[in-house]
Amino acid sequence: MPGGFRRQFLHHRAEREGRPPVTILTENFVDFISLYGHFAGEDYASDIDDTEDEMPSIRAPLLRRRQQRKAAQRSIHATASSRKAFFLLLKAFVGTGVLVLPRAFANGGLLASAGVVALVAWYAWHCMILLGYVYVHVGGSYSQIGAKLYGPWAGKVVTVSIATAQLGFCSAYTIFVATNARSVWNALTGCRYNLSSTFWVLIQLLAYIPLAWVRKIKQFAPFALVANACIMSGLGYVLLYDIGRIMSKGVADIVQYNPLRFPLLVGTAVFAFEGITLVIPVVDSMKHQQKFPHVMSAVMLVCIVIFCGIAALSYMAFGNSVETVILLNLPDGAPTIVVQLLYSLAIMLSVPLQLYPAVRIFEDNLFSHSSGKGNPVVKWEKNLFRAMLTFVVASIAIFGAEQLDNFIAIIGAFACTPLSFIYPAMLHFKISEGHRWTRTKDVVLAVIGAIIMVYVTYIGIASWGASPPDADQCSAKP
Repeated sequence: MPGGFRRQFLHHRAEREGRPPVTILTENFVDFISLYGHFAGEDYASDIDDTEDEMPSIRAPLLRRRQQRKAAQRSIHATASSRKAFFLLLKAFVGTGVLVLPRAFANGGLLASAGVVALVAWYAWHCMILLGYVYVHVGGSYSQIGAKLYGPWAGKVVTVSIATAQLGFCSAYTIFVATNARSVWNALTGCRYNLSSTFWVLIQLLAYIPLAWVRKIKQFAPFALVANACIMSGLGYVLLYDIGRIMSKGVADIVQYNPLRFPLLVGTAVFAFEGITLVIPVVDSMKHQQKFPHVMSAVMLVCIVIFCGIAALSYMAFGNSVETVILLNLPDGAPTIVVQLLYSLAIMLSVPLQLYPAVRIFEDNLFSHSSGKGNPVVKWEKNLFRAMLTFVVASIAIFGAEQLDNFIAIIGAFACTPLSFIYPAMLHFKISEGHRWTRTKDVVLAVIGAIIMVYVTYIGIASWGASPPDADQCSAKP
């Protein structure tokens, strides 16, 4: 398992210093990535440009390091409790997706949307269980499992899908931050300087470029607690305001089913429930791996309640006037500005973390594992590449800024559906020889995923520009 040797070292160091052994799965998402299994099972804990000297074998030949990691794998025992796994997964799922679901409910209708969200949650849950089962029996990262079962081409396809999905997430998050920053700026300045969305996308590069140069993912850890607190505060405020508005003004005009834009709801729901890349590290870390299905079931049930609750209440409170990001519907004033700033800060701090796996995937292929440590030319070549990648993210965000609901639906359908639905079913199919019903079910799941990917992506592109624009907060101002 990647990262095993470092975990061995951390355990030994804790024993020497008289501290309790490091828990493999922590309640912090960044520590979780840094300390044990990594994103999609890959080793993204630290860059070879900046590896600590405290790891005595770091300059050893690659073959010897791999042998040491294999030895560490045999000596390390997973110790994560089901409770820690539950809270980690829950915090990983609750983010930007919940704030765009109210508009998705307007696209699909109240009852139809609630049903689709629950169905997509079950679909995602089942495929996560399938991937966890395959991992236990095959071993390796997500990409390595694909290569083992179908050949090197499959491993490359999975890797490309992971990189594509991460770039899509970063672009969507960048749009979200730009939208809220623009709203806050106009509220504070009275629309005297109504700067464009493009400006608010580009100005984020001042933060993203230096953060993209970070060589150790653990250095993002201080931001994680702040981000979690900001997200929970924002969701609580939205929930309370929705309830208060419904109690004072009643339920707005809503529909139960909207056939015209219903497919976009499906893509947004897939986007909201994408978490397949956490399955392998979580299963790997759990002390009782057989409890993973129960933990995943509890997480999905809580997410369904949170997602459907906030989305339904917001749609009932604002009806068809619900904005692409529900925070834009909140009334002008200090509380709303604070919530928008806090939530934007939380998402902004998440962008470098989401970009990190994509950066490492590209660098591993472009720089052939060349280290920039002691070689400033290589290091600055990588820095330049990372800066260019942030510009790619910004360019995509500028393109999709005015059609965020379509953009998120396309990302969910095109980038997330293969990872979340198609690949797990195909991998499980490969190891289910002799089980006819199971193999048939896997084929059906993969085919449904392929249909969702193609059809929702097509609808998202075909209806681009057809959705009503968000209300111009400055239109009524002199």
